[in-house]
Amino acid sequence: MSKAIASRIAGLRLAAIMVILLVPIVLLSVLTVRNLQQDIRIAQLEIKGNQLARQIMAMAIEIAEQTATAESLQSAFAGAEASAQDLGLAEALAALQQQIGKTDSEAVKLRLLSEFVLDVGARSHLLFDGQAESRFLALANIEELPPLLVKFHAFHSYLQDAISSNGVDATEVKLLTYRLGTLGETVERARHTLNAAQLNSADAAAYDEALKLADKIGNGVSVTMDVLATSAPGSEWLTLSMIARQNIDAEAKYKSERAVWETTTRLLDGVLKTRLSDLKQSLLGLIGIALACVVVAALAALGMFHSTLRRLDLVEAEKKRADAARIEAEEMGARLVTINDDISALNRNLSNNMQKLKAAQDELLNRGRMEQLGQLTATVAHEIRNPLGAVRTSAFLIGRKVAGKNLGIESQLERINKGIGRCDSIITQLLDFSRTKEVDTKPSDLDGWLETVLLEDVEQFPASVRIECLLGLGGQDVNFDQQRLRRAIGNLISNSCEAMVGNGQQPAAHAVTDPTIRIATSVEAGMVHISIADNGPGMSAEVLGRIREPLFTTKNFGTGLGVPAVEQIARQHGGELHITSAQGQGANFTITLPLEAGKQKEAA
Repeated sequence: MSKAIASRIAGLRLAAIMVILLVPIVLLSVLTVRNLQQDIRIAQLEIKGNQLARQIMAMAIEIAEQTATAESLQSAFAGAEASAQDLGLAEALAALQQQIGKTDSEAVKLRLLSEFVLDVGARSHLLFDGQAESRFLALANIEELPPLLVKFHAFHSYLQDAISSNGVDATEVKLLTYRLGTLGETVERARHTLNAAQLNSADAAAYDEALKLADKIGNGVSVTMDVLATSAPGSEWLTLSMIARQNIDAEAKYKSERAVWETTTRLLDGVLKTRLSDLKQSLLGLIGIALACVVVAALAALGMFHSTLRRLDLVEAEKKRADAARIEAEEMGARLVTINDDISALNRNLSNNMQKLKAAQDELLNRGRMEQLGQLTATVAHEIRNPLGAVRTSAFLIGRKVAGKNLGIESQLERINKGIGRCDSIITQLLDFSRTKEVDTKPSDLDGWLETVLLEDVEQFPASVRIECLLGLGGQDVNFDQQRLRRAIGNLISNSCEAMVGNGQQPAAHAVTDPTIRIATSVEAGMVHISIADNGPGMSAEVLGRIREPLFTTKNFGTGLGVPAVEQIARQHGGELHITSAQGQGANFTITLPLEAGKQKEAA
């Protein structure tokens, strides 16, 4: 082979090597450029979303301040059309304008505007921002400040109605306290979110004004709560009058909320625009670096080609020996790799089959036990309820016959009725556990339903136990069986009360200074979460591992079917029951329900 032919072959090989090396570099550069372009597009969408949210919230604050007119609202909607079009929300904005025009209720208008702001945050990626400061600012602007405006308006309207009525009773004060508590929780969440944004900001002083205004709003709510809490019985009218005159000034609070909103929106706009500018500069810099790399690679290839020509003679002499050794090594390596792969695949298949076999055996054994236990509990519950009904009727008739005769058996009759109630509760748990039929579900506002249930059942809970609610579904409809879910939630609340303060006849084993049950709702990954947490004694790892077992209980007055029945109800809804606890740190029971089923049924 002549040197000219050999050099041409070497040049072609070198060119092929350079192409092979450049392909992944070019692909990586293209991918990086596309990612930067995508980040730029998302940043532009976020800026549009922040602008649209600012326009919508400006309308909301004007409605709350009662300064909005039909002409001003129409002009505001017209000004928001361009931003909505860029975000693909033009039709939703038009529908919102029609809904606002059809209602005279300020509360409904504020709720509709708040929900639309949440849609804007999701569509513009503001709520999914990867940067900490902008994400916390977006959470404050989209998820916390709009509901704060809605809740404050609702509270103020309720307060004005209460003051205008002919009289104020303790129940209205209790409802007012509850509404004020939820308002305070929303203010506190907004303040914490702004604190988080400040901690992640390079300009912490820019947040001082917004935090001062948030503290001012929160202090007004706290003072109002203190006034209600310390009011003497029968002084509700005076208490409400003091609140109206001193602490709940609607006009001043709306101005504070507007100032907080404008400050956080301005900060978010500045962060987003700075990031957009940085991304564009990064894109230009990457293109320049890529071009420089191409030039350097071409020069390096030329130098390598000349060096190859100088070493061509030596390379040719060693080529044949190197090829023979390489081929032999490749063949041996290929055989070893094939053998190792076959052995690994056999081991994996064997391990998977053993795990599947064990899981199938455990499932079959557990299913047989559960079916037998379900049949047994259903039969026992049915057979006991019939004579129990006769005992209840007889006790009622005896009570009527001895009423007013002072025979001294009233306490015995009351003990009989309590025993009947206890037995009836146990039978209900047995029947709940033994039922396997499909639940009767229908779409309903879960937060509203849960609030009503808690108000109806509040007298059944011990007076020393404090109930806190954090309802975060925002009116979202969910498919659920109201009767079955009510029993499940009541069962979990009763268990928490008994763990912290006992059951009335037997005190709790471990005293709790401030027994509190926190009930919260939220949506995560398409699932509705209903969380019931307490600050009781908690459970050990051993108890936590067995609490789902039927008939297992640590109490001397339980059936051990409460938690299994709740888990069965959750699974019949297509969800799960999650339990977390540690000794001395309370317990948290979370029921998850699928949200998608409720949405589909609502759409149908």
